Amino acid sequence: MHGSRLERVERCNLCEGSRFSPFAEMSGTATADRFGIVRCDDCGLMFVSPRLTAAANDALYDESYFNGSGFDRSINYVLLDREGDARRGENLGILQKIRTLKPAQDVRLLDVGCGTGGLLRALESAGYHDLWGIELSAYAAELARGSAKANVLAGDVLEADLPEETFDVVNATEVIEHLRDPLAFFRRVKTLLKPGGVFIYSTGNARGLYARVLGRRWPYLHPEGHLFYYTPGALARYFRRAELEVLNVGALAPDVRRALLDAEDRITHSQLTYVGASDAGAKGAIFRLIAAADTPFVRRAVTLAVGKHRLPTAVRPTPRSRTSHLPTLDPEPCVAARFIQSGT
Repeated sequence: MHGSRLERVERCNLCEGSRFSPFAEMSGTATADRFGIVRCDDCGLMFVSPRLTAAANDALYDESYFNGSGFDRSINYVLLDREGDARRGENLGILQKIRTLKPAQDVRLLDVGCGTGGLLRALESAGYHDLWGIELSAYAAELARGSAKANVLAGDVLEADLPEETFDVVNATEVIEHLRDPLAFFRRVKTLLKPGGVFIYSTGNARGLYARVLGRRWPYLHPEGHLFYYTPGALARYFRRAELEVLNVGALAPDVRRALLDAEDRITHSQLTYVGASDAGAKGAIFRLIAAADTPFVRRAVTLAVGKHRLPTAVRPTPRSRTSHLPTLDPEPCVAARFIQSGT
């Protein structure tokens, strides 16, 4: 690759600021290019600049990426599918989130970045039937279609012909860090969700203890494909700009909060397990060691260190929900929780 395949980001995607401070400079894994990771001086959002052009970026997600030899070699999706249970904990954690926030069984769910279809198959096994998936990679989408009964589309979610205002849940597992235009994506999520619908996801927390301690050595920094690095505050601001409401988790019932935190324990431990299984380097060895110490205490400690549980959940407001999108505590029962539970 050469400089012609790189482009600079002139404006912050979140606040439209134009003043950035360098955070790190890194070489790509699959390319010979040098990438910069910068922080917006106005809002603090971290992102890659210069980055690959759109065409070069899309080309990353070919067959080699899903077979563990692309820009992120810590995950071999095809191998994990063959092994069956490698991502079981992650899928169970996502299922637990869905059941906690949307208890009805007849929900319509869209999995954005469905990959080879692992979550869709797990949801089918759990009794869900109205399932949709969309995947940028035609190769992975074809694998998903061959193994799941869901409606799987190949292409960009921003352009895909999806039924708007019909989804109870939109899920994006380890997807939003790959986006080129997060604000457009979150606005698209809002149009896809029905009123009271919920957006759940998983991504790195750039303000988590793990990220702050490791700094420029944080393993999540993959500047070829991981283009944005979010904090809880940045995501809350994104949701407000997209006219989504931040779920006030602090005002939920204690058993609901426990269920959501337990789900994060499952997801985080599973991610340690399957990255450890795929990565042949030092990171994989460390992840395998931590994953092997599988006790409730260790799981919770890892969850708290990684900090993904602090990333906000978003809902599409209903006419009777609060107009304020701020994630502040309220002595009244949480309206967002009421409309999520009722499905209205």
